[in-house]
Amino acid sequence: MQVVIEGLALAAFQQIRDHAQNPLAAAVNAYVMQDESRHVAFGRLALRDFYPHLTQKERDEREEFLLEACYLMRDRFDAVEVWKTLGLDPARCAEHMYDSGFMEMFRSSLFTRIVPIVKDIGLWGDTIRNGYETMGIIGFAQTDVQALQDADDTIAKEHDARRDYVASVIQRAQKLETA
Repeated sequence: MQVVIEGLALAAFQQIRDHAQNPLAAAVNAYVMQDESRHVAFGRLALRDFYPHLTQKERDEREEFLLEACYLMRDRFDAVEVWKTLGLDPARCAEHMYDSGFMEMFRSSLFTRIVPIVKDIGLWGDTIRNGYETMGIIGFAQTDVQALQDADDTIAKEHDARRDYVASVIQRAQKLETA
């Protein structure tokens, strides 16, 4: 569950950070992502040591849970009840939402964060591999999780650098006003 929730959080914050028109919103989300990336790193370390000690039955249960959670997150924006209430065809609306550029980008962000971590922690049995193959997300297993975390940290530091630059401009302007 930790991998799923942190992956979902990182994907959501990444969308805001990368597409925010407001620099403050982008910066806040960059800092949140920097912190969430540290949570993910901790979870990876803890779970990597935990899974080898589980029985096959316990691993199978976790894989089934994880796969179901991934399907639910992939399909979470179908909003069938909303479309029905509005008198719209739920199947056509869900298809439109599923194929929209925003949702493709979000799913990519989401599974870029989750799939390689699942592989890294060793929860990579037949159930997960087959399910991820069916979902079309198995390719994300090759993503370098450490590189993503490093990028999150770098982006947050870039926001800090811009903030420092703005502060220095303000200070120079204030000196000019008093001179």
